[in-house]
Amino acid sequence: MKVYLETERLIIRDPIIEDFNSIWKMRRDETVTQFTGGVTKLARDEAYEKHLKRCENFDDTAKEYAVVLKATNEYIGYCGFQYCSILDGLEILYGYDKQYWGNGYAVEAAKAILEFGLNQLNLDEVLAAVNYENVASDKVLIKIGMQYAGDIEWPEQGMVKKYHIKS
Repeated sequence: MKVYLETERLIIRDPIIEDFNSIWKMRRDETVTQFTGGVTKLARDEAYEKHLKRCENFDDTAKEYAVVLKATNEYIGYCGFQYCSILDGLEILYGYDKQYWGNGYAVEAAKAILEFGLNQLNLDEVLAAVNYENVASDKVLIKIGMQYAGDIEWPEQGMVKKYHIKS
């Protein structure tokens, strides 16, 4: 099942090979990756091979989708789901190139992907974790209707906020 969702300003779709340069730029930016595991340790060719395999083997289970501007078809970031062993469930995730921060794209895409997950993928629950210092991401989770569920210990970050929403 190919995923193609449209919002007012965005398209959320399966990743394609042509997204790689934008993804590589984001994965190498310390500011962008501060709360998402840090700058990649992979060499560019290793990251490219991993991206190729990801594009070739993409299926309809919960994944990280590409977010592009509807007006220009330009890749600006990602939004989707992944299994998180620390949370013991599927978490919503998102990240954007810093030049697109502050435009409401994270909320717009996260609302669409959350609705897709709960209604089309039939997810029973979606989780999230956010560092206390990541105020912008915390606001995104609240705006999309996720509920604070307490704190949880996170490796290399200490205590973080845990959120959830049930279908």
